[in-house]
Amino acid sequence: MLILFCRVLPSMAGLLLFFLFDQLSANECLKLSVLLAAFLLGFGGVLHAWRLPASSISVLMRIVVPLFYLDAAVKGFLRGYFGMRPNPSAVLQSMFATDQAETAEFFAHNGVALAQAAAWFVLVTAAVLLADRYLQGRLAARASAVPGRAQKGVAVFLALFLVLLHVNTTMRRENPVLFWPLRYHQYVQQLDAMQAMQQALTAAMAAPREWNVRYAGEDARTVILVIGESTNRASMSLYGYARATTPRLDAMRANLLVFNDVISPASSTVESMMSMLTPADLASPDAWMAKPNLLMLAEAAGYKTFWVSNQTRNDGWIGMLAGEADESDFINYGTGRGENNFDANLFQPFGQALADAAPKKLIVVHLLGAHPSYDMRYPSRFSYFDNKDDVVSAQMASQGRSTWIRNQRDEYDNAIRYGDYVLGSLIGMAEQAKSGRAASLLFVSDHGQEVGYSRNHAGHSASDKSGYEIPMLLWSNQHLPPSPAARAALESRPYQTDKLDATVLGLLKIETRYYAAQDDILSSAFTPVQRYMNGVHYQRGAALAR
Repeated sequence: MLILFCRVLPSMAGLLLFFLFDQLSANECLKLSVLLAAFLLGFGGVLHAWRLPASSISVLMRIVVPLFYLDAAVKGFLRGYFGMRPNPSAVLQSMFATDQAETAEFFAHNGVALAQAAAWFVLVTAAVLLADRYLQGRLAARASAVPGRAQKGVAVFLALFLVLLHVNTTMRRENPVLFWPLRYHQYVQQLDAMQAMQQALTAAMAAPREWNVRYAGEDARTVILVIGESTNRASMSLYGYARATTPRLDAMRANLLVFNDVISPASSTVESMMSMLTPADLASPDAWMAKPNLLMLAEAAGYKTFWVSNQTRNDGWIGMLAGEADESDFINYGTGRGENNFDANLFQPFGQALADAAPKKLIVVHLLGAHPSYDMRYPSRFSYFDNKDDVVSAQMASQGRSTWIRNQRDEYDNAIRYGDYVLGSLIGMAEQAKSGRAASLLFVSDHGQEVGYSRNHAGHSASDKSGYEIPMLLWSNQHLPPSPAARAALESRPYQTDKLDATVLGLLKIETRYYAAQDDILSSAFTPVQRYMNGVHYQRGAALAR
């Protein structure tokens, strides 16, 4: 057994390397080390004590060790990409609520980081297995000819210890053999719960009297909610960015309220939208299961609801929510987000919704925005910033950003410029719609992106402020605050969009027990509250704790 203990030590050293190079947390490294040692000593001890061929232990090492290291490498990559371990719902949704084409696009966009993670996995695994082979040769001559009762007793004890470890829920969930199947099962359970609760709430629509819904607006009103995708305000000239990425919105500035201190509740789409469009918020994330969402309340108030989307229709929560609309139109008929289906293709169904004769309308427009891969979000004529030599590129170079990240910023800024064209056109279409109707358009992104603002990374991030700091703006054909001071005070209000449903209900002129005026950024009763990013208090201008 002593020989087996010696052979296990290099395997532990391999996990320690993953920890030292920030691929695993200390907690993960400790749990995986205990599990790996239990596997090798438990199974290996039985093989050794009952004199099975020595090659059997080597086969065990070659299967179990790479499996543990692959698990560590995947967790390390996901930690770097999302800023969190792959347990939270944001990561589960991003991993499992996807399709073939989107997966291929993800691999293409993150090829360099994936190659680094793969190389790290191969190098560490190869080094440990070579070390084990060397130890096997050196220690073979010292092997005991006939294992005694003591050795067999130790082997049985270690095998039993391995079994007992899995009685503990936390340790069982860390087992790489069970980790991903259990996480997928958790995701499926989430979807089942969503569907069950959605059906229950839909059934309640037959008698929504307890919602105390009352419409308190004009005879004819149109509210348009445009949801951007992966748009960071830091790359918008409307917010002071050095590149002219939003010329149309810049020209409309006098007719817009541009909120300059807004953050998202999460750094991923589903998690953000579950709180943006329902009574759920960071303090009560499951409130959507028991309370009606925006579409339900709007319909109860007599609105006709529309959902127009360039995202793919799927069986996830967003697809179920869109199904609540009176009319839904998903124009992205491809197999994923990598179809080069540009957001301008939404103009036709959006125009049809605007032209609908219903007196009261809520139109939700869900864009693809600047979702990576960025170069797939705009036609070639919008390649304004490719290889641009300007103050932005100079600043990024001085910050040590890699050539690849600088190229990603150029493509991202192109996508923002195209998004400006799309949003400006949507506002123009709303302006030209039927007169004699109160109309407003609220634009907000689901979350942001880190594209070289803080580090050499391009994509979603839960560990950088850029993953949360988003634009939000309002156009209305009714009067905006007349004085510059009043507008400035309104635009500077600190806000987190887990309370967005209150603001939209205010625009809809809906009075209900689920409307909280203190959470409506446009209300005179608005009251700022503490905001959070990834569980950390957010302070504008201060670094986000990692």
